[in-house]
Amino acid sequence: MILHWIIAGIVVVLVAVRPRSWAATSSAASLALLVNASAIGLALRAVAPTVALLAVALGLSGLAVRLGFAHWAAARLSATAGGSAWRLFALVCAGTALLTAAVTLDGAVVVMAPVLVELHRRFGAPLRPLVLGTVAVANAFSLALPEGNPTNLVVIERLGLSLGQETRTMLLPGVLAAVLCAAAVARRERGVLARPIGGGPGTPASAQAHPGLVGVVRLAVQIVALLVALTPLGHPALGSDGLPGLLAVALAASALAALANNLPASAIVAAGLTAGPAAYAALIGLSVGALAVPRGSVATAIAGELTGERPHTRVLVPTAVAAALAATVVMWLIAVN
Repeated sequence: MILHWIIAGIVVVLVAVRPRSWAATSSAASLALLVNASAIGLALRAVAPTVALLAVALGLSGLAVRLGFAHWAAARLSATAGGSAWRLFALVCAGTALLTAAVTLDGAVVVMAPVLVELHRRFGAPLRPLVLGTVAVANAFSLALPEGNPTNLVVIERLGLSLGQETRTMLLPGVLAAVLCAAAVARRERGVLARPIGGGPGTPASAQAHPGLVGVVRLAVQIVALLVALTPLGHPALGSDGLPGLLAVALAASALAALANNLPASAIVAAGLTAGPAAYAALIGLSVGALAVPRGSVATAIAGELTGERPHTRVLVPTAVAAALAATVVMWLIAVN
């Protein structure tokens, strides 16, 4: 067991320190298979739906870029914003929330990323706050609806939760978390957002609007490796329904998601839960808390791949923690009434 802990730690470090390295990814996968090769089938089945969704979304996004949709959407957003970066930021956040409800947080990020790049390249819009706002709202609002985040479905399926009850319980906390995250990013980036836009193209971004499936495949291999490596270590015993206990559950799930990505974390956390408020607190941590680091969720990671703008941890850590705690308090108030 000690060897398993050591290898799992090495796998986590390899993925966290060299996320864009195929050498580190291959090493992490090899080490994971060394200690738990029997879990590869389960891990692949868990990751396959997300990879399939991203592959389809990337294909459609690439087609939309070639057909001029990204340019058209960017032009419409820029015109509606009327030269105000604040108004543009609000429009991007609102659009991200709607897309998250329609096509999950991963699909929302894939659709929005080329639009953000176009806004920056052609209209001089500030890329960093728009990327931060997009990933913050996508992750936080994905909590509001069962289909908003694949991790929601993993926990719901494992625990047999009611989809209707999950929506009634989590809609308001999800909306609150999204508003808080957007507000926190806006406050942090207020200096940039105070400058008018529309004065011409910005500095060319280092992103590709459609980088293909290479980044997605690498990310999928990393998540499979983490899931295979971490599964044999057991699971935390989570289940307190009092507010202090629920806050602890949300923070524990947040930490695990930030450490190992929220998809493998959801499978590990669900094994230690029973249906009830603690399960909802874990969902908050897996959705909102995962925002704390770029590799915490697939959506945040893919945003960096697509835009070339790495989400800043120093902005997102306090934002994620505060929003997760606030959402947990609201969830507790709803659950106990």
